[in-house]
Amino acid sequence: MKALFDRIVHLLVGVALAVCGLALADFLLHPLGQDYTFHSTLYRTVVMLVLTPLTLLVGFLIMRRVPGNVVGPLLIVWSGTVAYNSIRVEIGPGLFALFYYYDMAFGWLALFLMLLHFPDGKIYPPRAAYWIYPLIGIMVIMTSLIFLSTAYLQIPSQMANPFHLNDLQPYAEQILGLGLLLFFPIILMALVSPVLRYRRGSDRERQQIKWLALFAGFFVLSSFLGLIAYPLLTGGEVMNPGSSLLAVIYYLSTGLFPPLTIGVAVLRYRLWDIDIIIRRTLVYSILTVVLTLIYFGSVVLLQELSQLLTWQHESPIATVLSTLAIAALFTPVRRRIQTFIDRRFYRQKYDAERVLETFSTTLRDEVDLDHLTNSILGVARETVQPEHASLWLREVNLQRR
Repeated sequence: MKALFDRIVHLLVGVALAVCGLALADFLLHPLGQDYTFHSTLYRTVVMLVLTPLTLLVGFLIMRRVPGNVVGPLLIVWSGTVAYNSIRVEIGPGLFALFYYYDMAFGWLALFLMLLHFPDGKIYPPRAAYWIYPLIGIMVIMTSLIFLSTAYLQIPSQMANPFHLNDLQPYAEQILGLGLLLFFPIILMALVSPVLRYRRGSDRERQQIKWLALFAGFFVLSSFLGLIAYPLLTGGEVMNPGSSLLAVIYYLSTGLFPPLTIGVAVLRYRLWDIDIIIRRTLVYSILTVVLTLIYFGSVVLLQELSQLLTWQHESPIATVLSTLAIAALFTPVRRRIQTFIDRRFYRQKYDAERVLETFSTTLRDEVDLDHLTNSILGVARETVQPEHASLWLREVNLQRR
């Protein structure tokens, strides 16, 4: 079943390349056209010239560097959905419907399947493969029925579906409900599989999954800021790349992270210590929030005190004093936050650092060789945690000639 699935995915790679080629041809023929979602020329250009080529490049690199790993081909299949976001509204109902069907039937399904097969190209737990692969085939059939029973494609212009079958119209709601019901186990397994793999996987797999977790955390945070916080701050307006450069940066960053994260995790996970990245991200994110609250709180408080003492509504002294306070608090607050993060999330490394600090003091002051030997062995056991540790000392003849 796995071999058949791999062959089908490689066939879909050719379909994805054809989809990307059509999107590129449409872009070259109409470079100033606007995409169908945001009506933005800039966003369409970024998707076609940055996001789509990068996704394809990472997919081919994985296929070349890690032969047999289906994650690379699945990333290329996902690139068809990335290219779909650049399609113009005026492209015509026939071609648009084909792009729409590809996105429904293969694009998003490939993204969830990447999570199931990440990072070694095999489904985890292995027993899930017995029912996942048949379910995928049923899902493609159900998605096709959903597409054929849809009278109008869900886009801003409500374009009529040229492939719509009137005979399926009375059963459209039932087909959609059954399709969503069948898709739910795949979504659930895509979320649970990395967690199970992390708990029982090797150190290498854990490092790779940490990169995936970093992307998930960034995606959740950026989605909250871009889709919830931003509309609230701007009076309910949703980010639109057609009128906001910030929105282009937001959608560009969220589009870049799937290929970059998967590429780094599969190909170059050893080049960077993901623990250090996550650790510093937590420290400086919390530090930024704390110092921001302190700054604005101190400005408001000092402005109130200045108004009571000098009857001035605004005083530059409050801003200056608040800035100096932030500069003075930066280092001690950062150290306290880092200590808290280390104790709470990196206890083993924190204990190892404390042991090394204690040993450095002992090494500087200790003169008893036996006690120093026991200290060295103790440090090795607590920091490196080997199965066996021994120390060999070379005898040196200090007799004078």
